[in-house]
Amino acid sequence: MSELLVNLEHIITAISDFIWPIFLPFILVIGAITSVRTIFIIQNQTTMPSRLKLKNVIGPASISLGAMIGTGAIIGVLGALSKLYASGQRNIEAMAIWALIGSIIMIPVSYSETLNSKIMKKMPKEYISMLISPFFGKLYAICFVILAVFGFGGFQFSGIDSVSSILINKFGVMEFSLIQRYLFIVVPVIAIVSILVLSKKHELFINAMTYMIGTAIIGYFLFFTIFLIKTASYVPIYFSSMIEGIKNPINAMIGVPMGFILGLQKVLQTAETGLGALAMAVQESDSEPREAAMISLIPTTVTVVISIVVTSYIASYGIYSGIIVYPADAVTRLAQYFSTAENVTGIFGLVILSAFTVLSALTTILGSYYYTTKLFKDNSINRNISIYLFLVILAGTLAVFGADVVFESVDLLLFILCGINVTALTIFTINKWKDYRDINLQQDRRKIL
Repeated sequence: MSELLVNLEHIITAISDFIWPIFLPFILVIGAITSVRTIFIIQNQTTMPSRLKLKNVIGPASISLGAMIGTGAIIGVLGALSKLYASGQRNIEAMAIWALIGSIIMIPVSYSETLNSKIMKKMPKEYISMLISPFFGKLYAICFVILAVFGFGGFQFSGIDSVSSILINKFGVMEFSLIQRYLFIVVPVIAIVSILVLSKKHELFINAMTYMIGTAIIGYFLFFTIFLIKTASYVPIYFSSMIEGIKNPINAMIGVPMGFILGLQKVLQTAETGLGALAMAVQESDSEPREAAMISLIPTTVTVVISIVVTSYIASYGIYSGIIVYPADAVTRLAQYFSTAENVTGIFGLVILSAFTVLSALTTILGSYYYTTKLFKDNSINRNISIYLFLVILAGTLAVFGADVVFESVDLLLFILCGINVTALTIFTINKWKDYRDINLQQDRRKIL
């Protein structure tokens, strides 16, 4: 079984490494076209101005943040930094600026996909079926559920498993075997998630996500503020190394910088830009198109800052201080990251990072159930629960016994989903949007009157 997982990982990695250097320019170009046409043409001709209403922000923002800010915001970025270092790029800080450059295009894509989804009054699966074909609509739905529950869920279980192992080893309780880690760490988490989902209480589900993600984010930003103040003298060194990495990149196929590929992958993975997740989350509210689009910017921006800027800065300081050594495996990367936090902020940093990892992991796992119900809404509730729990159990199992397969499969699924969704949105922005121009404006004017 171990050899099978390793071979599968190598196959997925080879496909991903071949596709991404070609896909990157494509997604940036059509993403830019979609954003420009949506913001400067379609928005003005199909919608009326609107303001943010607090009641419409909390639900969608909580769902989006809960599904986005998981341990992937740390583990996924640390993995990309380690991979970049292994490729020969010593100034790994460059990945942060490459990611931010990609965000300049991809964050407006988040705004555009949400606005256009509201204009069409369709979920991504539905408008993909209409604009491309029903086959691609079904393919999108299946791949999204696998990505959200299995792929992103695998990151979360891996994070919880790693944090538990780190704390157990640190305080010298005992050393768990793989089976013990699975039984005493992963299985209880699966049980908690199952109880919440099987309760079938939507209000309880949303409230649980809201409180957990709110607590996690506040604690994490407080920790990083203290970390930044205590390492203020390192900030100029961080930016200097970032500039040096930009000037001397390590290139992948067809000359695309490796840092750019990894950075954009992490933006897509953590902020879920261009995947359609934000368009689904705003369906939770009765917000107007422009309001919904503005709401989508909140979780996207917060996630990019936490996952890319914060994580890369702490990791960079850890390397500079000799605490972090790359390349390394997933558990070692996280252990070194925690050690860096503890070295600067003491036990407070260790406690906050541990709490953030567990709480954000739970919200991401729960958030994926929301998307399952939205994409498979023709299924019965019990069938959706069965599909969801099967993928959760599979993700939790492979997180312990074959984590790298999960990590590599995420990059491949990101390519499929982003490619299908952004292509459909581009088709809409080029010609199909005109069908909605007069209808939406008349409806908006009636609401005002």
